This record gives sequence, structure tokens and C-alpha cells, in this order.
Amino acid sequence: MTRSAPAKPTRSTSAKSTRSASTKPISPASATKAAKRASAAEPAGPAERQKAGSGHAGGRGEAKVEVGGIAITHPDRLLYDDPPLTKLDVARYYEAVAPALMPHLRDRRVALLRCPDGASGTCFFQKHLGEHVPPGIEVQEDMIVIRDVGGLLALVQRGVLEFHTWGARDAHADRPDRLTFDLDPDPGMSWRQVADATARLRDTLTGLGLVPFLKTTGGKGLHVVVPLRGTAGWDDVREFCKGVALQLEDMQPQVFVASMSKAKRHGHVFVDYLRNSDGATAVAALSTRARAGAPVSMPVAWDILAGQADPRGAAFNVRNALEEISKWQVSGGDPWTDYESARKPLTAALRRKVMQS
Repeated sequence: MTRSAPAKPTRSTSAKSTRSASTKPISPASATKAAKRASAAEPAGPAERQKAGSGHAGGRGEAKVEVGGIAITHPDRLLYDDPPLTKLDVARYYEAVAPALMPHLRDRRVALLRCPDGASGTCFFQKHLGEHVPPGIEVQEDMIVIRDVGGLLALVQRGVLEFHTWGARDAHADRPDRLTFDLDPDPGMSWRQVADATARLRDTLTGLGLVPFLKTTGGKGLHVVVPLRGTAGWDDVREFCKGVALQLEDMQPQVFVASMSKAKRHGHVFVDYLRNSDGATAVAALSTRARAGAPVSMPVAWDILAGQADPRGAAFNVRNALEEISKWQVSGGDPWTDYESARKPLTAALRRKVMQS
């Protein structure tokens, strides 16, 4: 669990970016164009790009390409080996998905996974910036808050491959506005077992009057996300989520476990409710992951659980995520289109119902 730093007096160092984020959906034309650019482009030859881990060439005359008003240095540096993706490819991916990503990222404190030499190189988590704060970023209580697309791309320029967000917006940091249940299955469990367990959690939450949404993590797990109105505090939210996890464990002890004990988790799905603690984070929807295959955390429809194809891991990745989004725009099939309107209050009565069951 990622913990926040002790509270310090607020230091706000914001600057307006040359581009602001839009909450409008990506248009079919722009999404299709971006998808073709990101997925159909042939990788450059060895002489045209800098191999991952080969060092940081710099100085005067270094190559730069502007993306969304942000200068991307070393644009040909490989960040992923398979598929081969450069720093420029990743920057263009984030520029293209920003309209869908920013509503879930903007104005939240974030933890960043930086991989300056690519996903296969040395990566490290960062929750604080140094003295230089780029436009589009604010520092609140020593924590990073992204305000617009320019800030997002400025962090990509710094080698960020993963964005992990708090469950509350910075303006109301003591009132979480979403729940995240991180389902972490034993590696030996089949996709059918994981899908059935996820459906059970969905049914439990809908039975409580909440509206859950589903996304992949880019790993072996799934995230079930519930939008809230932000009426309850962190302690109440965490205890509610713990109650749901224990309820699942009681209903199907052969499937679920709510304990972090490695021994107890063998052959089970661990329901990680601690993502809903003050200072904890979860990977943002559409964030890339620093893993083989360039996976992304992809919002998906619930009917994917009925299918035979396993959507986890790199099934959704930088190459095909934009194609998937363009399909949403054509068919009207965005699985998270009702996210904002689905917010519910986590009332005292609802919390008691879970704790007493």
C-alpha cells in the first residue's frame, strides 16, 4: 500500500499549460487517425532510434519533437522492446487518449513510476517533484497534482510510464469519490474462475445499490471501480470495503480471501480493499504499465466476463487501445460512459448494512 507523506503547509506552484484537457469523448475521426498512427507505424531502424538503456544523450542539438505543446527529447529512445515503442510513440499515445484519461486523473494526487531507460530498465516510484515544476502541474502538501494535458505530457517527457491516483480529488482530499476493489487472483487460477469471482463482486455491489465499473490492470488482476459522491471519510470508506471483502470471503471461502497472508491466498482471489485507505493509490484507467507487451489499464464492459478470451495482461496495449476507443465512438459502446452520472452516496445506513451482514 502506498502511503502519503505527512501533511505540510500547502505549496502551490501552478502554471498554465499551452493545452488544457478536454472531457469530451474522442471523435471517431481523431481516434481512428491516432490509432493508425500509434499502431500501424513501422518501428524505425536501429540507426534512427536510441536503444533502451544505452544512456541519455543530451546537450545542444539533441533531437526534439513537440507533442501537445511539450518538447519530447530523445524521441527515438526505445521504452518498450516488444512491441518496439519509442518515447515519441508513448507521448503520442497519451496525447490521443487524454480526453478519456484526464477525467479520471486530473486534480488527483498521483504517484508516478518513472522508467527513464524504458520498461526493461531501472524504474522507481516518485511522489514528489524537485524544484522545477512544469506547467500543468501543482504541488499540494508536497504531492503531485496534474491539472491538464500539458502536465501529463510533461511527466511523460520525464520518463513516467505509470500513473497511480488517489481515490479523492485534491480539493476534497478527505472525502474519497471512488472505491477500487483490486482483485488479485492466484496465478494458477483460470480466466473462467477469475471472471466468475469478478461477477460475484459486481452482483454484491449492485445489490447494495452501487454502480460498479470494470477495468483491466495490465497485470493478472482486475479492478472493480465504484464512483461515489464523496460524502464519507476515508475510515468509513475503508471499513465499508473491508466489510464487502469479508462478506465475499464468508459467502465463498473456497474462492475469496480478504487476508494479505500469502499462505491463505493460494488458490484464491485476494480482494484488496486497502486501495481505499488514505494515501493509497491505484493505477489510473488507460495508464500504460511498465511491463512486457506495453499493456494498459483498460476500461471494459461487463460482458467481457462471459467471453472465453482473457483480457488481462497485455491483451490491451498501447498498440490496440486506441483502436478499441475508436470503436466505442463509432458504436456508442464506451463501457464507462455513465461513470459520472452513476455516483452514489456511501450512506451510514449502507455502511451498517455491510458491517452487520
